Amino acid sequence: MHYPSAFSPVTNKMKSSLIRELVASTKNIPDLISFAGGFPAPATFPKEELAKIFQEVVSTEGSDVLQYGASEGDSILKRELLKWEGLELDPGQMLTTVGATNGLYLYGRALIEPGDVVLCEAPTFLGTLVVFDALEADIHSIPIDDEGIRMELLQAKVEELRRANKRIKFIYVIPDFHNPGGISYSLERRRELLAYCIEQNIAIVEDNPYSRLRFSGEALPTFLRLAQQEFDGSDVVTEVVSFSKILGPGLRVAYVKGNRELITKMVSWQQKVNITPDCVSQRVVSRFLEKGLMNPHISRICDHYRPYLNQMLQQLQLNMPDSVTWTKPEGGIFLWLTLPEGMNADELFVKARDKKVSFIPGSKFYPEGQEKFNTLRLNYTFSTMEQIETGVQRLASLIK
Repeated sequence: MHYPSAFSPVTNKMKSSLIRELVASTKNIPDLISFAGGFPAPATFPKEELAKIFQEVVSTEGSDVLQYGASEGDSILKRELLKWEGLELDPGQMLTTVGATNGLYLYGRALIEPGDVVLCEAPTFLGTLVVFDALEADIHSIPIDDEGIRMELLQAKVEELRRANKRIKFIYVIPDFHNPGGISYSLERRRELLAYCIEQNIAIVEDNPYSRLRFSGEALPTFLRLAQQEFDGSDVVTEVVSFSKILGPGLRVAYVKGNRELITKMVSWQQKVNITPDCVSQRVVSRFLEKGLMNPHISRICDHYRPYLNQMLQQLQLNMPDSVTWTKPEGGIFLWLTLPEGMNADELFVKARDKKVSFIPGSKFYPEGQEKFNTLRLNYTFSTMEQIETGVQRLASLIK
C-alpha cells in the first residue's frame, strides 16, 4: 500500500510542531543552554503528595477509576474545581479534557467549518495555531501591545473581513502571562474586548494555563469571570484551564468552562475522540484539591520561579544592547524579546546553536504569511541561575 497517495487533503497539508522540531534539533548538543522549551521545572512537581494520592486512589477507589469513565469528566473533580474557583456554574457547563490542547481542539471542532475565520493575537501560541489550521480555519492575527490586543486594529480587521463576506467564528486569546508575549491584559483592555465581542457577536476562547503563576502585582479577573460579573452573565467566553504548569504536564488534565449547549457538543466530540479523559489522573487531582493542597502548592511554585525571572530580567538589563527590548512579566514562564528592525531571529537561532545557547524564533508564533522575524521567545523555568547568566551573555554577544 502506498499510503501517501491515500492521505486526506487535510493530512497532507497538516504541519508538525515547529517548536518541537527546533528543540529536537538542539537536543544532542553537549552543554547547550536552552531557553527554548516551555517545560516547568521538575523541582516544582509535588511528587511525594501525588505518589501518595495515586496509591490511595487506586487502592480505595480502583473499582471506579480503573473502569470507563464519563465523557464529560469526573463528577468529583468538577465538584472540587467549582468549589476551588468559587464560580456560579453547574457541572453541565464544564468538561475535563486530556490537556488544554485537546480542549481547544474540541472547541474548534464544535464550531469551525472549513474557511471560517478565527482571530488570534500576533504573536500567539503555535500549538493552538496548528490545531485551528488542521481544522481548516482561515486564521488572521492582530498585534498586541503591553495591555493586550490592539482594539483599533481588531476593529479594522473585523470590518475588512465582513466586507469580504467572511464568517468570523471566534477570537483566541491568552490574557495572563501570554505565550509567547509575556504580557498580561490590563483590566481596561479586558473590559473593552469583552464589550466589543458581545456587541459584534464574536465568541472568545480564553486559554488560561498561567494566571495562577503570578509572582508580583495584582491578580486580575479572567474574561469568563468578568463576563459573569460585569456583563449580565454573558456566555460569549469559553475558558480553557490547564494543570500542566501547576501539577505537571504528564498528568494531561485540563478543564473547559462555558455555555451549556457548546459544552454538550464538545462532550459529543470527546466521546468520539477520547471516549473519556484519564479517570485516575482526574480523581487524583480532585483529591489533591479536596485535601486543600493546591493553593499552598501554587504559592511554593511562585516562590521557586520568582528569583529565576528576576535573574533573567537582571541579566538582560546588564548585557543586552540598547537596541533590544523585552517584556517584563509579573509571572508566567516566558519573556519576549524584540530585536532591531532588519535582524532575523531565525538566522540568529542557527548562530546561537553554534554558541551553545538556544531559544525559539518569534516567527514561529504567527500564522503562515503573517510572520515577524525580529523577535524571539525565552523561557527561564528550566535553567539554573548560572545557565541564565551565561546563556544571556552568549546571546547578547551574538546580537551585539
